[in-house]
Amino acid sequence: MPRGIDLEHQRIKLEKWQRVFVNRSINMGSIKAIGFDMDHTLVQYNRDAFETLAFRATLRKFIDAGYPEELNELKFDPSSVIRGLLVDRERGNLLKVDGHKYVKTAFHGKRRLEKEDRRKLYNAASFKAQNLLSVDTFFALSEVHLFTEIVDYMANNPNKIQKTFKEVYDDLRKFIDLSHSDGTIKKEVLRFPEKFVIRDKYLPQALVRMIEGDKLLFLLTNSDWAYTNIVMNYILNDAHPDLTNWRDYFEYVIVSSGKPNFFTGQSPFQKVDVNTNKTSEYSGALIPENVYAGGNAELFQNLTTYHGDEIMYVGDHIYGDIIRSKGLFNWRTMLVVQELDSELPKLERNKAKLQQINMLAVEREAVDEEIQILRSRIAAAQKQIKVAANAANSKKAKYLSKETEKFAEKLSEKENLFDELDQTIRKLIIEHEHTIHSGWGELMKVGLEKSRFAQQVEQYACLYTGRVSNLRFYSPFKRFVSTHDLLPHDL
Repeated sequence: MPRGIDLEHQRIKLEKWQRVFVNRSINMGSIKAIGFDMDHTLVQYNRDAFETLAFRATLRKFIDAGYPEELNELKFDPSSVIRGLLVDRERGNLLKVDGHKYVKTAFHGKRRLEKEDRRKLYNAASFKAQNLLSVDTFFALSEVHLFTEIVDYMANNPNKIQKTFKEVYDDLRKFIDLSHSDGTIKKEVLRFPEKFVIRDKYLPQALVRMIEGDKLLFLLTNSDWAYTNIVMNYILNDAHPDLTNWRDYFEYVIVSSGKPNFFTGQSPFQKVDVNTNKTSEYSGALIPENVYAGGNAELFQNLTTYHGDEIMYVGDHIYGDIIRSKGLFNWRTMLVVQELDSELPKLERNKAKLQQINMLAVEREAVDEEIQILRSRIAAAQKQIKVAANAANSKKAKYLSKETEKFAEKLSEKENLFDELDQTIRKLIIEHEHTIHSGWGELMKVGLEKSRFAQQVEQYACLYTGRVSNLRFYSPFKRFVSTHDLLPHDL
């Protein structure tokens, strides 16, 4: 049987949320090593519990630093913020932007900004996205939500916090970093992993399938050894009859990697004492029995002899995991977009409404073309009336006036129809977006346009999927083939 034929996948009709999606064609048969990030990639968290913990821990530090005690009444809402948003720290606004940098949705605290406010602040002139904070990781969600809650508190309680929005956000970053560094968050996760960590029962099967396909697997995470060991132990130990210890899945384990510096810097590898979590200087070959910290991608390639497109890296962070590994070392990439698990079933249920929206949009475009033709005819007729009047040709002027009246009547009808179609489409889009997310709609769309997040996924991720375990449906020699890139003139 030729390698690359995936008979199992042919037999199974996958649900959309189970699929791996392809932006760039990849022959998995040529991939020799697959690296995995840990947090929100191999390890999925109970987001409500984890983000509530981060929210409360950071809020406590605000109050301890002298912020009003009333802030303790703020509540964490897990549906308040999604990834892919931009934070305007100067103005205290949260933005959703399309792929053309047009701000389609914006909130100041809990108040939605109207179209004219958005236009004046952002759309009247091009703004610099690099000056805004991009919400790319799940770890940022509780942070940004707390910021919007404090902004809303400031709007409703003038002068109670004598700081700018930017100063509040600077404090927020300091406090949340402290919550991580002092162990406030991680200690709680390690005490009760069953509360915060979700076991994916299909993950071992997916990893073993890659190993059986002669792929070398390695773990590359920013978390330290102590945390990594307990969490990975919780999700993988004794989860497969042939691999009883989680380290049996991975040839190399690299912790405290400092991504994206792992891809951009020259830090040496250090050896980790697995009993004390202490590190020591190390040089020489990478030995599977050891655990390493730090390091850099160039040295990793030299020591393992795997280079460039022989390696695929799987992560959840566009900037820290995907852009650097692909752009600097030509590693193949797979982005884990956990939101697809919940969004894709909703989109499937909304398929009829989406088809209706698209049909109405085509009809609206046709009506708009008729409107422009009528406007051109009216303008041309009005010029001819002036010419006829100057030539004292009253008969022609009268005829043209009647024709212009007919055109104007038709134009009014078409304009009314256009407005009706436009309002219907807007109403249906709002209804559709609310079924996905009441405040922000689809992760990958803004109205009918691709979101900025979707554009980044398309540009940088070779593959993307909702969870690592979806790899179990595909042969380790699978040829992932992208749809042909279409330009507007190809349609």
